Amino acid sequence: MSLFIRGAQVLHQGTFKSLDVQIVKSRIIAMGEHLSIPSDAAFLDAAGLLLVPGFIDIHTHGALEIDFNHADAGQVNRVSRFFASRGVTGYLPTILTDTTQTMLRQLDVLSDPNVLAANPTIAGIHLEGPFLCPAYKGAMPGHLLRQCDVVLFRELYAASRNTIKIMTLAPELDGAIALIEEAASLGVNVSLGHSSASYEQTMAAIKAGAKGTTHIMNAMKLLHMHDPAILTAVLEQDVYAEMICDGFHLHPPIVRLLLKIKGYDRMIAVTDSLSATGCPNGSYQLGVHTVIVKDGDAKVADSGVRAGSTLTMDRALKNLLSYTGKPAEQLSALVSTNAARLLGLEDVGELDVGKRADLVALDGDYRVQCTIAGGSIIHRGERYV
Repeated sequence: MSLFIRGAQVLHQGTFKSLDVQIVKSRIIAMGEHLSIPSDAAFLDAAGLLLVPGFIDIHTHGALEIDFNHADAGQVNRVSRFFASRGVTGYLPTILTDTTQTMLRQLDVLSDPNVLAANPTIAGIHLEGPFLCPAYKGAMPGHLLRQCDVVLFRELYAASRNTIKIMTLAPELDGAIALIEEAASLGVNVSLGHSSASYEQTMAAIKAGAKGTTHIMNAMKLLHMHDPAILTAVLEQDVYAEMICDGFHLHPPIVRLLLKIKGYDRMIAVTDSLSATGCPNGSYQLGVHTVIVKDGDAKVADSGVRAGSTLTMDRALKNLLSYTGKPAEQLSALVSTNAARLLGLEDVGELDVGKRADLVALDGDYRVQCTIAGGSIIHRGERYV
């Protein structure tokens, strides 16, 4: 299969350039001006569009009334198609704290070879819990949280067929360092979150192999001049940090401050989307909780605690453009490249010869007009319908 794209401004090595792009099978094989169009290639006229690396969402609980803690194979397919319409070419379905039986079942569902074959944009699984701090549980069910348990982690990891790529845990819990070391030895990226950890406990976790932090400044102890806590450590150290840019979880000036402190190469925009994403106001499921959504803001019904978001990755990019005033070529890393680097995916997150052909075409209003994953068009926007 061959695809030839002409007319777009292509994000290449940090700047937009007028380049043709030739794709054969799953790879970009040529980029340049005025390339010859192969006779057997499908042609995509992308005049007036921006071509950027496909979006990667490393933290999402679902969409379209579908919760990954309960989804079956057919429902996963529906969510993947929806995400493709929002420019997503890679994502980690995220399982939050639940009963052991439910977590084991869903890890099995989401790693089933048939499910992965039908959903090639799934890049692994994010396990958010159950080793989290009750005081900062957020929307997690407190009665199902646990102290760190290497034996249980191994059981969960085996159920995932070794596809857990990120695990969120609280580093102050008993046994956390041993669990971080175990997870890191298996290639799992430990992300620190839902935590009351001190600065010292967080530094010990980073030394043990933790690579990032989950939804920074949400469900974690914040800093004080006499108590720097987890937030100071993850800001100071060279680890990745998720941020939810929906206008509810972080105020726009806070987004700008985080970027100024951490830089544009360590912040990762995530959705933390729940089943209400893509749906109207109403009542939805998040794990064992009922969540009420009003005007896009999701809160646990019985506590009023904010619970995930209804954000999509294309909207995250638009919000970043609005919040920061920075150009798309600088912000693209936050919705793609940085996540790829955290996950160790060297062949995605940038557009260049030899890289996997995961890309999204955006119009002047940053609406998704075409999504390509592994060289195949997985979504056509209104321009191509």
